Amino acid sequence: MTTDTPVARPAMMRLDPLQVLLFLAGILIYLSFGYTEMAGSDLWWHLAAGRELFQTGTPWMVDDWSYSALGHDWLNHEWFADIIFWSWASAFGQASLVYWKWLVVIVTFCLLQWTLQRQTGNGFAALVCAALAAAIAAPFIDIRPHLYSLLFYCLLLCLLLGKTPRRWLLALIFLVWVNLHGGFFFGLMALGVLLFPWRNFSLLRLRTAFLTGLLCLAAAAINPSGFETFLYPLVYAFDSSSPYRGLGEWLPPFKPGGIRSPLFFYFMWAPLLALVYAVPAVRKRLGDVPWEGLVLTGLTLAMALTSRRFIPIFGISLALLLAPLAGLVFDVLRHRALQYLVAMVFISVGVARLWYYPLQAAPAFHYLTAEYTYPEDMVSFMQANDLHGKVFALYNWGGYLHLRTDGAMKVYIDGRADTLYSADEYNLYVGVLRGMPGWIDVIEGTGAQYILWPAASRNGPRMLERLLASKRWRLVYQDAVSFLVVRNGVPIPEKLKASPGSPARDLTVAMNAARENRVELALVYTRRVREAVPWQKTACQLQVNMLRFQDHLREAADVLQECRGWFPTDMLN
Repeated sequence: MTTDTPVARPAMMRLDPLQVLLFLAGILIYLSFGYTEMAGSDLWWHLAAGRELFQTGTPWMVDDWSYSALGHDWLNHEWFADIIFWSWASAFGQASLVYWKWLVVIVTFCLLQWTLQRQTGNGFAALVCAALAAAIAAPFIDIRPHLYSLLFYCLLLCLLLGKTPRRWLLALIFLVWVNLHGGFFFGLMALGVLLFPWRNFSLLRLRTAFLTGLLCLAAAAINPSGFETFLYPLVYAFDSSSPYRGLGEWLPPFKPGGIRSPLFFYFMWAPLLALVYAVPAVRKRLGDVPWEGLVLTGLTLAMALTSRRFIPIFGISLALLLAPLAGLVFDVLRHRALQYLVAMVFISVGVARLWYYPLQAAPAFHYLTAEYTYPEDMVSFMQANDLHGKVFALYNWGGYLHLRTDGAMKVYIDGRADTLYSADEYNLYVGVLRGMPGWIDVIEGTGAQYILWPAASRNGPRMLERLLASKRWRLVYQDAVSFLVVRNGVPIPEKLKASPGSPARDLTVAMNAARENRVELALVYTRRVREAVPWQKTACQLQVNMLRFQDHLREAADVLQECRGWFPTDMLN
């Protein structure tokens, strides 16, 4: 099987000490972009799904975690990723998932760097462009299966740019990819661009490319849901009426809210540099035009302007377009000593960016997942009192309840979105979230027996006040971050047990004391929490606030500095 070969290819890359330094710099820089703090709700239900997959022994899943879709088939197209999550967490501990994330990030962008160096013959251009791709993608780098799509996209680039494709290897990649993440659909689109004979076009080459693509398409059809898995990404692409398109992570980049990538608004104009390739002198020096990079950049820019979730693949594609031009710039570094000096500068940049971040799993996991925003002590209280039933809970907390209660507390809706729930169910939830008129009646109409809600959210205190004023609900428990109310007539133990002793329980005592203006008691318990978990964000902030309330400003500043020493977050102030 043959493929088109560029008019001029850079010399084969030889591994030498300079290249080792450049890849070391890359590893440090890519790792430094793996510290995005994000309260993503999906991680928890991915872990719960991985556990259930082992329990049931089948990838065909039926919902038993919610009461609105109980017994319905669940299109879990990421089932293999769930198995990996649960296996990793079981083997190394839940907090060690940050190591999984960092490993995938480093491998992804090192693959891109390797590909760009092979494409340009210039290691500095490869490093800078791969680092730019990582920087653009950084706001979206959280512990989710979508990282596999970035990895497999870079793997496709590595295998296909300027190389003869191995048909069965490509088919194997798509067989795995389709069961890891829905981004495989973009992978098929990118495959078509990468296989197309842009240079030495012929019908034979086109036929070969078509047959390879057909084989990969067939391989992608080997998944528990068959071609139904292909339809799911098309919903996001073409169904503008779907309310799930209104989730913050899927909004167009110019709309407020959701995840923001500041660099995107600068580099969305960078594709205009493709005009430089029209200059004859540039084409003569390069010997080739990166047609794949131009087409993929245009395609992914259009996708990113539709939904910000596609910004990371735009960053990777843009690197393909810019790398040859960057190679022309870095060609001025011809003196070997100067090259080593610049390489050391890049290593220093990586070290500087990482200097204040922890490599220890526990504090990193705590902040990178916003673990402190989840009702840890509340769920322990539920388990201590064997509470079970239907709970109308915050959308982001659904997966956490699945992981901790394994269906004992069935939610109305959760982060599995339209893989399970209808648009009407989601719209109803959003109406409650926004405080629509009659929201209490709406919740009761769903059959909910409990309501679990953030105590400190914008509408939390008012929501609790109105529920209690209705005389149809009563307060069961309030921990550091949430409150739980139960509907009158729902049986619960007359004498409720306290949750087991733990830092989370101590934090509940501290927060409730602060709510009652018992400052000294709050300080006693925040110190106890931080003796066990010195990086606990809520305890840190509460201790600082209580010390400031007492005008102990110097001590408050010392506590703040110590807490930021564990993780330099802007969430502590």
